[in-house]
Amino acid sequence: MSTKAEEIVDSIRTAILSHRLLPGTQLKEVSLGRVYGVSRTVVRQALQRLAKDGLTDLVPGKIASVAKPTAKEAREVFDMRIALEAHVTHTLIQHASKKDIARLRAHVKQERAAFAAGDWEAVRKLGAGFHALMARVAGNDLLAQNLEHLHARIALILLLYKHDYDRHVECLQDEHEELVNLIESRSLQEALALLTAHLRTVETSLQITDMDSTEDLQLQRALQGIVTAA
Repeated sequence: MSTKAEEIVDSIRTAILSHRLLPGTQLKEVSLGRVYGVSRTVVRQALQRLAKDGLTDLVPGKIASVAKPTAKEAREVFDMRIALEAHVTHTLIQHASKKDIARLRAHVKQERAAFAAGDWEAVRKLGAGFHALMARVAGNDLLAQNLEHLHARIALILLLYKHDYDRHVECLQDEHEELVNLIESRSLQEALALLTAHLRTVETSLQITDMDSTEDLQLQRALQGIVTAA
């Protein structure tokens, strides 16, 4: 894949993580080519890579679009995330240095600053970024990449399914800080228990139900108050 295609992949993934690209959004090759100043061939390379990461839907004869994870895929993503992050936490307990702990604490400080400023785009991006940073600090670049891909898929899930995630943000940030404390004190079992509960909080904030399409969910939300009132 060309360097320019990689830049497009990173750009679209960032837009998804920041909740600026919605599930089902069409990704026309011509339009993307104009935005990035590249040929359709380069755009196609980027879309194929994003599809491999589960972030775009590519159907022959149809326009590519931002992926819409099914309820089954959503549940599988969270199960995989817990397994991967448990491994990361175990590694950090064994090998994290004072410098590593300082990096994690500095990130939590950024999270709190974004929350205090009411910058929700930064809050969501930094929240996922904390877990990606844990993997990078653990020294496993491949695992860090896989987690970043999962976090982008979770961003889509949060956009697609009704949730009250934002109500838990301050508590989740507190748990990030406590997790750093447990890693620093080498408290493995406590850290793993907190991590699992922490990630399950995010999962259970979602109402993951099978939907025929994003349009069905949008229609349900739009008419919910009217139907109740009737």
